[in-house]
Amino acid sequence: MRRLILSANATPYEGGQGLNLSQMIEGSRDAFDVAVYSRATFAGINSHPVSESKASALIGNVRPLRRLREWHAYFSDKHFDQHVATKLNGAEMFQGVTGQCLNSLKVAKKNGSATLLDCITTHIDDFGAHQDRECAKFQVRPPIHLRHRERMRHEYERADAIRVMSKVARRTFIERGFAEDKICVLPPAIDVNKFAEARFDEPKFRISFVGLIEPWKGFHYLIDAFNALDVPDSELVLWGGTGTRNVSSYIGKQIARNPAIKLRPVEVRRHGYDEVYAKSSVLVHPSLADGFGFVVAEAMASGIPVIVTNNTGASDIVVDGVNGYVVPIADSGAIRDRLAHLAAHPSLLRDMGRAARETACALTFEKFRDRYVSCLNSLAA
Repeated sequence: MRRLILSANATPYEGGQGLNLSQMIEGSRDAFDVAVYSRATFAGINSHPVSESKASALIGNVRPLRRLREWHAYFSDKHFDQHVATKLNGAEMFQGVTGQCLNSLKVAKKNGSATLLDCITTHIDDFGAHQDRECAKFQVRPPIHLRHRERMRHEYERADAIRVMSKVARRTFIERGFAEDKICVLPPAIDVNKFAEARFDEPKFRISFVGLIEPWKGFHYLIDAFNALDVPDSELVLWGGTGTRNVSSYIGKQIARNPAIKLRPVEVRRHGYDEVYAKSSVLVHPSLADGFGFVVAEAMASGIPVIVTNNTGASDIVVDGVNGYVVPIADSGAIRDRLAHLAAHPSLLRDMGRAARETACALTFEKFRDRYVSCLNSLAA
């Protein structure tokens, strides 16, 4: 059996990266002899846990240094990459994650491995531009350092192929001169059986935002839209934690002005999908740039309509006006108009919600596995 080495500076099943890693492991384990380098072991797999770097641990544990989050990520990913690079041995294929595998890719290619780069965002020039602009509005530091971005660009060139999670992400590479046959589109899977279907019997028109409350996620455009929305018995719930003091201060001021805005700093997967998605009327994912957006698929699996931007990868699965809406980035007015229309036509919530769940049902693990294995086989060939 051919050998595949997976490398990701993440803990399986934790966060978006961990969920992505777990799907890669499960999707490849029956077809390949899989070894995994990550932050924790994975049951039944040849696992090699990698500890955190001393530099990133210091930044994370010392309060005054926590604002240096771009350095924390840089040191963490660089340390992870250097460790993996010293441990690699012969394998037919190697797969690493952007920002975490520059040296590993070099060693893997030297060992004769075919190499696949797993890119969970849009191209870093696209992703970084949106981060820089939106973070500047809040006077916070972007989380990806310029050195980190440069490593990613070199990884793009060094890898034999690049896996992206959506056609949206693929477009950002093609626009920058990458050959079409180098970019493999592989959307994630969703298990709809884990999600209770919304009943739409809550007393309020509940608008939910789920994820990191960070500037490039566009939450502030959603708040502007909600503040301009004239819908009685409505509320906006932000499910997630604020990453910086300035964002926390902004959220606090908005809640003071409009008590219908709620902050719930919980991890949704642990809090319970049925307590979040199934009790919502609609999910709004106003991100300025996203490789996909797991929360969109999760909301659709729960049978609620979604509103996403045209630079979010999950817009690939949104049929405008059927199972949700696709709006331009940074357009509060467009978000407000779609919310007002849904609130004024309650039957649409159920109709679009049913269509959303049907869409999510098509994102099966079997399809993911078949596409992934096919991508790896093509790479090896």
